[in-house]
Parts: sequence; C-alpha cells; structure tokens
Amino acid sequence: MQEEISLKKLYQIAKKHIFTLLLATLAGVLVSVLVMMFFVTPQYSSQAQLLVNQQQATQAPIQYNEIQSNIQLINTYRDIITGHSVLSQVSESLDGNYSPNILREAISVTQSQNSQAFYVTATMETAEEAQMVVSEVVSTFESTVNEVYGAENASIFVLSPASFNPNKVSPSLIMYALIGAVIGLALSVVAILVIELMDTTIKDDDFLAQQGMINLGQIYELSAKELKGSRLGSVQSDGRMRERV
Repeated sequence: MQEEISLKKLYQIAKKHIFTLLLATLAGVLVSVLVMMFFVTPQYSSQAQLLVNQQQATQAPIQYNEIQSNIQLINTYRDIITGHSVLSQVSESLDGNYSPNILREAISVTQSQNSQAFYVTATMETAEEAQMVVSEVVSTFESTVNEVYGAENASIFVLSPASFNPNKVSPSLIMYALIGAVIGLALSVVAILVIELMDTTIKDDDFLAQQGMINLGQIYELSAKELKGSRLGSVQSDGRMRERV
C-alpha cells in the first residue's frame, strides 16, 4: 500500500530533522566555497569603449540615416574583431601566448541600444592579461578598418582605453554559497524522505489507521529496576534460589 505524505506530515518530518537540515545546508555552503577557492580559476575583465563615425565630405549636419548606418556598421565591426584575421594578428603580437580560439572565447563585443558606441571586453585569468589583450585588439582592429575602408571613409574613436580592474568578475562567492546551500538542503531532504518512507515501525495510532488496523492494546515494558521490585521479580528470584538448593 503506497503511503501518501500530507503537508502536515512533511512539516512534522522537517521539524523532527531540523538540525540535520541546517547542518547539511551549512556543509553544502562550506564545500562549495572550498571548491571555489581551490579548484576554480579567478577571472578578471578589461573593457574599452569605441565610437563609430563615418567621415563626411562636407560639414553638413549629421542626418538620421547616417546615424542608423553607423549603428548597423557595428555588427560588421563585431565580426571583424572576432574574426580569424584580427585575432591571428593579436595572437602574433602577444608572442603566440593565446591562440585565436582562446581569444575568441575571451573577447566579447557589446553595443548600447541605438548607440554609435560599442564596447570591447576581454576576460582573462589576470587583470594585466585582460588589459593587454583589449589594448592589442583595439589597436589591431583600428589598423584593419583603415586598410579595409580607408581612413577617409570610416573612423574609429577610442572613447575609453582598455581599463585595469583589479577586482575579479568571477567566481562569485555569494553565488557559489547559494548553490552549495541549495544542493546541501536538497540532498538532505531526499535522504530524510527516503529514510522516513522506509521506516515501517509502528509509531502511533494514526500509523495503524493508515494501514487499516486497530490498536487492541499496549504492552508496558518494565525496566530492570521495576522488574526487580515487582512480584514477577520475586518469583524469579525464588526460582533461582530453589535451583541452587
């Protein structure tokens, strides 16, 4: 017969094992923090801000269509930055310490909505590496754009050079602690429910009712002290004395 667990029963189980749940949660937090400290490599980030601007033959005011063209041009620039040609040159400039594939995974190009500005970001194992990679990518990208479009047709303005951020961007201590707490709590809940469901000992009258049985009575078990002072204890003592005689 399958036993159904009600919300009340779950509350009683949780109350009974509250210390186990708390200890398992704390253990999960501790283990996750230790894993983060000893097995997860910290990551640092650097960012540069660039602006797209197409050169104009005259000094006429910039039109809306020209701004939209500059915004759409960023998609092309994104492909150029993350393309094999630029990244290969960056890799060579950095003495081949980073392959184009590694650089492609480390670099991201993002654009603010409806803005001619965009950001080149690199995430590396040290803050110095991140800044160096972004600086080299921006420099190589500017040279490539001038070669492809010509300096008279399109210009890239570096609004903010590659930044140096000594604070790691990952891993997050709070995030790892929360993940560890959830995993520890979940594992303890599963273990407690399995133990409770496998426990078939009779606990109370409600348990008997769930099994379709009736409690006909209870047998009181005497302690050793009570048994010694009872009539049954005296009879047993007399019997042992007669056996000795």
